Amino acid sequence: MVAAMDEATSLRSKVSVYLHPLGGRPILWHVLQALAEVTPAPDEILVLHRATTPVSLPHIEGFPVRLEAVDQNESESRALRAGVTSTGIKVLVDGAAPLILPATIARLLRAAEGGVSILARTTGEATSIAVAGEGPALASFEDPRSAVGAISTAATSDEELIRVFDRHSLSEACIALRDRLVRQHEAAGVSFLIPATTWIDAGVHIGEDTLVYPGVVIEGRTEIGNECVIGPHSRIVESAIGRGVELKGWNYVVRTSIRNHAVLEPHVRRGID
Repeated sequence: MVAAMDEATSLRSKVSVYLHPLGGRPILWHVLQALAEVTPAPDEILVLHRATTPVSLPHIEGFPVRLEAVDQNESESRALRAGVTSTGIKVLVDGAAPLILPATIARLLRAAEGGVSILARTTGEATSIAVAGEGPALASFEDPRSAVGAISTAATSDEELIRVFDRHSLSEACIALRDRLVRQHEAAGVSFLIPATTWIDAGVHIGEDTLVYPGVVIEGRTEIGNECVIGPHSRIVESAIGRGVELKGWNYVVRTSIRNHAVLEPHVRRGID
């Protein structure tokens, strides 16, 4: 079950915190994707949200996700207890914690076989971003997210404990996600000269032996071939870049294709906004 009931007024936005973009996808998408990748896979994912703050459902390929609206007058803790009451091992995850990993959720579920298990809390927070256990046991707590005496399970990394509730925590999540995605691409054979200056959306594919210069932004479902050079301060949006392409720098490529071994001189634009 995913709790998506916080209106997060501290964001000062018309957009729900759960639908705010992070790495090109809604924050809620990252949480649902992590749950969908847990082994063994859950039977269903239930998303609880306030009736006055509708949450559209991000697409998760081939996975059962159900939305349930909670009346504005019903307390959050009561709604959470009602959601986990049935028998069977349940996991409750905060929908504003986009960096939680499937491996961490799996360990939390394994620990829950011996009793209620809670993800180690961040300093100063009253509640946890994830808790697991038998449904009736979770429902016995006044607030399942504050399961006093539960088995403590450590996160795989500290970044998983980031919960987005204002603009600053959103920027922290952006930095952590960028670093995670950069490491994944590096492991797949991509080089970044100064990775801290690069932005890559989730879902971007970059081929082996491609070199990415500082200041590059790659967005949407972009595909970049092998052995490319992406010059400094280039921005690529929803595009297909062929093998051996060189962007010399300050290029803007949007919703188009670049043929194999093409060379774009500095400041050249391609595509249509």
